[in-house]
Amino acid sequence: MQMYLILTLDKNSKVVWLKLEFLDFETCEVRKVSQPVLESIDTNISINMATLEKNVLKLEFLYSTKYAPGGGFIRISGKADFSGSESKVAYEEWKKTKQIMGVLGEQIVNTINYSASINAAFIARVFNLTPPIVPPTIRFQQPVKQMMPAGKSKK
Repeated sequence: MQMYLILTLDKNSKVVWLKLEFLDFETCEVRKVSQPVLESIDTNISINMATLEKNVLKLEFLYSTKYAPGGGFIRISGKADFSGSESKVAYEEWKKTKQIMGVLGEQIVNTINYSASINAAFIARVFNLTPPIVPPTIRFQQPVKQMMPAGKSKK
């Protein structure tokens, strides 16, 4: 899987990029406790390890979805490699804080979430769990009534 991430950093209005070079899932654990009325699906993505090899940021992650009430879950662990102009910056931040924040962190986590949640939907289907994907809410717009400009009357 290859995907370019184009980022604009507000600080200097400088365009930087990261490229997803590799993403692979290594383990999956699923538990269906019961089939109660679903109240919430909580998704979490944690980066457990980061290394830098030849300007490639190598991450180990855990994607987890928890179903409430009931405690059912899906957990997928994997690895992802990112190359690009900001891979070293992201690694240095990880080294100091064990986090990658800001626009870089958002883009990395969203890339992992995209792939993991799509695959978790297929896993959820096997266990008759609700897919951990929340589609956007569709809202109907009311027809807009045309307003008459001030001083004009309808004849």
